[in-house]
Amino acid sequence: MDKYMVPEKPVSENPNPKPNPRLRWRRSTIELDGKFDSKYRHDLSSLLMQSYSEIGAFPHLYHIDGNPCPTHMIRMNNAFNAGRQAPFQMQGISAVDFDNKGIYLVSVTKSGCLTVHDFETLYCLSNESLLCSKEDETKHLLHLSLQRQLDVVRWNLANQDEVGCISLKSDEALIFDIGYISSKPVQVLRTRRPLSVLGSEICKGLCDITFTTDVSRLVASDTHGVVNIWDRRMGILPCLELTTGSHGNLNSIRSNVENQTILGAGKDGIIYMWDLRGGRTAAAFQCHKEVKY
Repeated sequence: MDKYMVPEKPVSENPNPKPNPRLRWRRSTIELDGKFDSKYRHDLSSLLMQSYSEIGAFPHLYHIDGNPCPTHMIRMNNAFNAGRQAPFQMQGISAVDFDNKGIYLVSVTKSGCLTVHDFETLYCLSNESLLCSKEDETKHLLHLSLQRQLDVVRWNLANQDEVGCISLKSDEALIFDIGYISSKPVQVLRTRRPLSVLGSEICKGLCDITFTTDVSRLVASDTHGVVNIWDRRMGILPCLELTTGSHGNLNSIRSNVENQTILGAGKDGIIYMWDLRGGRTAAAFQCHKEVKY
């Protein structure tokens, strides 16, 4: 009988051998829970330090074509004539802002200088020295000397040839066309001045400004907790005023992409929101980690 039986195939140890499995890609801890573990920080500490390091320093020494900036000198002379202590120390740059493409950088100073820089030129100068002892005025595409304090500057999102400047000391929003070398703004927008108990006008300073994607609309917050919205086609006064119920400064203000919602935040630790489409009341979100005294 054995000769009629089919011989059994030898059993191998691994009848279906599989290729060696490849090492699976390990997701870093920060991608899973948003936290840095100690090993991850140690491995990338050098890269992190390099990315956080200063690449250049570009001082603004209040000069134009080698001569002292007229704005800075006029402020010093006015202070001296008024008997006040002259601001011999530089008051510094108060705000900077990039255009949409990151090509140009605009800056303003407390002394009233409005300067437009070419960022590529600034970046190339960073290879020379971290601390420049002398200002390189070749990096200025435009330098205007204004006889007023400037605290905030913003590019126009709809028109990259325009920048807007405001000051905590003034209720005017100045719009400049950087395509022309002129110290006069192309448009000056003003807030409505409320009346005091004695009947005199109360001047309100402006804290922050933002342009919307709508070419004609401009939004600014003031020192009395009011959001002013201008339609530049209608006039120099706001067409709409949004109140917060608080008389404190609204330090920051922004609009969403669709220009339907305005958000503002102030010193009281509250974020205010307004829906410009109507039909909805304003909302407020308080940061519980902030304490108001």
